[in-house]
Amino acid sequence: MNGTGRDGVGVIEAMRRPLIGRAGPAEFVALALFGLFLAAIEAFDTGQLPVTLRYLYWQMALVGGWVIAALIELFLARRLGDRPVLFAAAQLATMTPPIAVWVSLIEVVVFGSRASAEDIVPLLLDVTTVNVAVIVLAVAVRRFLAPTQRPTAREGVAPPVIRARLPPRLARARLLAVQAEDHYLRIRTEAGSALVLMRLSDALTALKDADGFRVHRSWWVARAAVESARWKDGRGELILADGATAPVSRTYAGGLRDTDWASPAS
Repeated sequence: MNGTGRDGVGVIEAMRRPLIGRAGPAEFVALALFGLFLAAIEAFDTGQLPVTLRYLYWQMALVGGWVIAALIELFLARRLGDRPVLFAAAQLATMTPPIAVWVSLIEVVVFGSRASAEDIVPLLLDVTTVNVAVIVLAVAVRRFLAPTQRPTAREGVAPPVIRARLPPRLARARLLAVQAEDHYLRIRTEAGSALVLMRLSDALTALKDADGFRVHRSWWVARAAVESARWKDGRGELILADGATAPVSRTYAGGLRDTDWASPAS
């Protein structure tokens, strides 16, 4: 049973692996199946073609279009990869003309059709419609195959956006606290600390799912880092695993005085 499970994971990893640009085998299979569907329903008046040629036409159109789209995506991803809506719009706009040319070549070379200027606008509209469906299909396949979010290899390490700014030794270590110092943050880990140029608000956003607390306007502390707590006059101090003392202001003290530091956040 365990071997089967590992083989299953291996198949999924292979389906994620890029063939061209960022496009992988899973998208190729999905496009081929989509082509079979379009041929079966005789989409866009292709019912006039003989059955074998109709299925061949759709496979050539979609698989060839997939190669064109994958090459264009590789170029666009470097510039718009972090802006998904604009990225999808740009991809649709740039992939449609060359794919329309490819479809025209199929009709001329394979089926002996004659290209004419009056056919180009309807063809562009048809190709755009199919391309919208193809982009949606590709996004769905990638999300389905995306790795499930798992706990990091070591519990309690900083989230990726913070780890990326740390030296490797600290990035691998358990996160203890984040402390604002002017325009910098001191990232405290069990392996030491480092100053990074980052806003506390951005760090707190990244830490929203972490097991810890904001204890002061300039401090966030991991629950597991707290060795002991002292309270006086509505304020407090937390002694951390690295010996540092984190202040607890009145604003946050009320919600922290009765905290069970040994229990994970619910």
